[in-house]
Amino acid sequence: MGLYERYVLPHVIAWSCGSSPIRHQRRKVVPRARGRVLEVGMGSGHNLAHYDAEQVEVVYGLEPSVGMRAQALPAIAAAPVPVQVLEQPGEAIPLSDDSVDTVVLTFTLCSIVQAGAALAQMRRVLRPDGLLLFCEHGQAPDGDVQRWQRQPIRPEHPAHLGERRPSLDDRTQRERENNG
Repeated sequence: MGLYERYVLPHVIAWSCGSSPIRHQRRKVVPRARGRVLEVGMGSGHNLAHYDAEQVEVVYGLEPSVGMRAQALPAIAAAPVPVQVLEQPGEAIPLSDDSVDTVVLTFTLCSIVQAGAALAQMRRVLRPDGLLLFCEHGQAPDGDVQRWQRQPIRPEHPAHLGERRPSLDDRTQRERENNG
């Protein structure tokens, strides 16, 4: 992991994911969690303050990025519920089958290289009567932003993007992931 990905990119992501419209969406989704919660892509911990201590037993915060976990430390310390940090990626969730009551996924799928594999892992750990709470972004209405969203990852600039896939509607890539 390069210096940019470890020290700069986490600040950029934390700042952009903490914007007012995104915070508003988090406040609508996260308080619905209950029981044992798996938060996939905990990031800098923006969701942690929104968990209801009367409804949530523990949050397993899955976050593979060292830089993002460091960013999350203040939010973890201030969380109204116990938080156990898991360092694995979404494609390798280290929990038992049917072991969580809620999976929370907010603005995360774009950062998971093998989204299909991660979704299969989430399904595996979620109890049959569990909740999947998600809030994701999609294609922007603005044409200029859409063009940026469709840009392929350039091999000469991978550190700038971290592990993120900048194309939000790359159907070909998702089909490859889903078809193995």
